Amino acid sequence: MGILIEPGKPDFVKKFYVVGVNFQKTDTQHRSKFSITSTKNVEAYSQSSACLEHFLILSTCNRTEIYGFAPCEYVLLAFMKSLSGATHTEISANAYIKEGDDAVKHLLTVASGLDSQIPGDYEIISQIRKAFQQAKISGRSNGFIERLVSQANQISKAIKNSTAFSDGTVSVSYAVTQQVKKVMESNQLRKVCVVGLGEMGHNTLKYLLQHTPNAEIVVVNRDEKKLLELASVYKLRSFPFAQMQEAVRESEIVIMATAVPEPVLHLNHIVGSDVHTIFDLSMPRNVSSEVYQQSDVTVWDVDQISASVNTTLDKRLAEIPKVKAIVQEKTREFFDWQERRKSRTTIPLKYEQFLPNAITFIENSDTRQQACFMADQCCEGKPGKAWLPLQAYSA
Repeated sequence: MGILIEPGKPDFVKKFYVVGVNFQKTDTQHRSKFSITSTKNVEAYSQSSACLEHFLILSTCNRTEIYGFAPCEYVLLAFMKSLSGATHTEISANAYIKEGDDAVKHLLTVASGLDSQIPGDYEIISQIRKAFQQAKISGRSNGFIERLVSQANQISKAIKNSTAFSDGTVSVSYAVTQQVKKVMESNQLRKVCVVGLGEMGHNTLKYLLQHTPNAEIVVVNRDEKKLLELASVYKLRSFPFAQMQEAVRESEIVIMATAVPEPVLHLNHIVGSDVHTIFDLSMPRNVSSEVYQQSDVTVWDVDQISASVNTTLDKRLAEIPKVKAIVQEKTREFFDWQERRKSRTTIPLKYEQFLPNAITFIENSDTRQQACFMADQCCEGKPGKAWLPLQAYSA
């Protein structure tokens, strides 16, 4: 096997894109197919090619989006396909693409809470920060992405300090707590089981302790060290994940916040038990379809939980003009920074350069596969041929 590395000059510049799906175009069941689990997320950052070196993956219960620099948007679409369970046709039918300034505006709008299923949702900015930290630790960030996320943080801070857009506690975690409280009061129930103590599960647990003091709460988690720590802090009974069925069967209300790729709560876990209501906070769904169809158990998914609070948001909605003005101002500041940076040089910045010739060629192999791990979707510089037209998304 012979190896030859050819130095190259920038053929053309990479552009900044976002490709994604969100709650505005897909319901929970369809959105589940695009969800990228935390394990898959970590694996994704270990991949690199001349086509995609700097990127950020934002996967929440409301959206899956990939932001990054690429020679064309189809690189990111193919990357999304490789990471998710969605088919080529499903991505073409449901995904949206934004390029350049529009991609920048989109991330800043998402950070503001304007594009959240619950307007003003303050959890989104922490999810963006977490996604950025993962990208940075993995060496997939750059100066542009870091500055953009910094600007997103400034927008969130300005909105909280000068508007009532995030006033009150209206997040998915809070919303499910309010629903649990109603179910407990109307059905004289007390026993609650929280499965999964990640960010969503932990936030929900804290709200439950605050707003349902009469609840008898048990917790279940895979990470037994974290399980025992939180159980000790809050003085709760705990079960390791291997004993989830035991914990569930002695409960009346179950909250699933496990965030794994496939259902973990099945019909055999609840048949013959006292389980009355289940809240599935995971994306993709972690409660099996047969449980959703069970007539004597009520199951709520993320979309239903979010919809339950939207009627209480009049005060927040009145603040939208102020929020849009802040987003516009901070977006302009970012573009001004970008122009000042570019004015110092006449050549593309390093992260914008695309060096298709600076690749390793291996004898008796497909050179396009060596150039890009998404090469099966790139058609000799005309990848659009491989993709159906995508529907526009205006947010």
